[in-house]
Amino acid sequence: GVDGNAGILGGTTEGLREKGVPVVTTTDGPAGIRISYSTSLLPCGTALACSWNPALVEKMGQLFGAEMAHYGTDILLGPGMNIHRDPLCGRNFEYFSEDPYLSGKMAAAYIRGIQENGTAACPKHFAANSQELHRMSTDSVMDERTLREIYLTGFEIAVKEGQPKAIMASYNRLNGTYAYENPHLLQQILRKEWGFDGFVVSDWGACNDPAAATAAGGNLNMPNPGFDCAQYVCDAIAGGQLSEQDVDDRLRELLPVILECLERPAGSFDQDAHHA
Repeated sequence: GVDGNAGILGGTTEGLREKGVPVVTTTDGPAGIRISYSTSLLPCGTALACSWNPALVEKMGQLFGAEMAHYGTDILLGPGMNIHRDPLCGRNFEYFSEDPYLSGKMAAAYIRGIQENGTAACPKHFAANSQELHRMSTDSVMDERTLREIYLTGFEIAVKEGQPKAIMASYNRLNGTYAYENPHLLQQILRKEWGFDGFVVSDWGACNDPAAATAAGGNLNMPNPGFDCAQYVCDAIAGGQLSEQDVDDRLRELLPVILECLERPAGSFDQDAHHA
């Protein structure tokens, strides 16, 4: 990707126009679309979960998807759906609940609404990202039952019932391995067990080892990893630490979603009626 702060639409990928691969735009969005236009600001995740109303949340997702299509952005970086483990987590307002079942049902509805417009949702932060203090270095240590029953249940429901086109890997380590470089999380659980067929994007700056991330199931390193990142991957292939098959697999997972952005019709709506 190129500079995640560049342009009015936020994080933008690096296209490969000569091969027909378009540039796509992402925008932050657990509480609306973060762009330099007049957009809707609706209740945050915690307030939405208090409604216990997935149909209402899906309708809100439809509204965001319509705005995304209208303004030409492709991927909404949301919903945020980590567990409320500690009231001191500075981003709890973005997340739904301390209840993984409620979180999953709300997230699935949100995702379905966004993607009805041909735009993509990207639930986050996968997984066990429960604090903001030292968030880029903390290690979430737990047994498998705790991981699956509390921290993964919401994501599992969201993936199976919402079928998001992307998912964002978190900053933290999980049992000693960074989430974006964790094959147990990204390959065994997410793809093989849950059937996820979209792409995995790093949180902004969450890729620490591009070769390990590629082998583990990471598809898109954001933002602006630079050519040294590509060189690192090439050197890993030359040195036998990474295979070309790994790179091909990551592209096969990423490109279908990117290319779908070419096929989405331009959005249009009556702005006054929409805001009303």
